[in-house]
Amino acid sequence: MMRWLLVLLTAFAVTLPAWAADPLPPLNGIYNSADQVPGGLVLTGRFSEAWNGGAEGALTNTVHAESFDGANLGTQWRVWCPAIAAPPVLQSNTVVNGTGDIVYSTTYTGGYFWFSQNGPWSGDNLVDFTGTVQSFVVVSTHMYVGGTRIGVRSNITMQGLFDQQYPSWSTPCMDYSIQNGSIQGSTALAGLPADYPVFLDDQTCNPGPTAGAWGTVTQITIVIHDCVVPVEPTTWGRIKATFR
Repeated sequence: MMRWLLVLLTAFAVTLPAWAADPLPPLNGIYNSADQVPGGLVLTGRFSEAWNGGAEGALTNTVHAESFDGANLGTQWRVWCPAIAAPPVLQSNTVVNGTGDIVYSTTYTGGYFWFSQNGPWSGDNLVDFTGTVQSFVVVSTHMYVGGTRIGVRSNITMQGLFDQQYPSWSTPCMDYSIQNGSIQGSTALAGLPADYPVFLDDQTCNPGPTAGAWGTVTQITIVIHDCVVPVEPTTWGRIKATFR
């Protein structure tokens, strides 16, 4: 009897470290949406921008974006609460006789992100991944014909720092590029549709505002990599060159 007890205790001691191991951190790699790279596993999404500042492009306007699988929001990823920190900067104006493009660059501050444990960045599907936004910049092209704005398309670049959820984790960083953000509507003409992320207050990050705009985000690339210090400014070109 004593012999069998020792065998059981030994087996338990051998298997215990495997049971007690931390969940894996997000896996380093490059992740794309299918409209960016065939076979990509990142879902495209939808966004809203609350006009907390009272109008489009105003200070404290707040972004809320979520993945969209065709039926449900936020099943794979979510970004919320970056708010405009400085007035948009004019980059170029090619409008002649009312037709052409006006390009602005807008810097946001703050915000958080969430990645599902079931996303392609998970090695064991045990935990969701959360983090804080370190940088969020939108370059928007406003298209005019005959003096009327007919659309707005944006490139968005974001850098973030994952939370160190377990002591054995390294500190992972994230670089996020959306090459096509397109405004679909605003409360100047209609109410926010039910299948778009709700408007958020810039102070509490809770629902509340009733004015703003909404649209879609497509052509997404996400790069996850180790970092030792908070994200430093870089260019998307350098990121792609590093992880190509």
